[in-house]
Amino acid sequence: MRKPLKAALYLGVFVFTAIFAINFCATLFQCGCQGMFGLAATHCNINNHGGRHCPWCTHGGVGFVGSMVPVFLVQAWVIFRTADWGWKTRLVIALAAFPIVGGFFGGIVGWLQGYWNH
Repeated sequence: MRKPLKAALYLGVFVFTAIFAINFCATLFQCGCQGMFGLAATHCNINNHGGRHCPWCTHGGVGFVGSMVPVFLVQAWVIFRTADWGWKTRLVIALAAFPIVGGFFGGIVGWLQGYWNH
């Protein structure tokens, strides 16, 4: 697979992941976040005075970045690694890395914050 095609594939996967990261936040933490093209974090529980607060939104995005950077790195590794994988295989594995890696690191951030203890 040629490098320009890999770069275009990674750009598409990156954009998809970035756009739907807030939807993933809402799914993972049930925090009230909405889609990027909706109200985004307007209804996130960080805006409530009491109760638990979203681990990705609480710390000014540090929890989000700490969870999503590993996703982007794994996606880059899958797409740019030298292997006999076609573009479809790379695409499927890179997209699967989003919920798997993001869920793992998001779970760690939520656990460290004690999000599910309330």
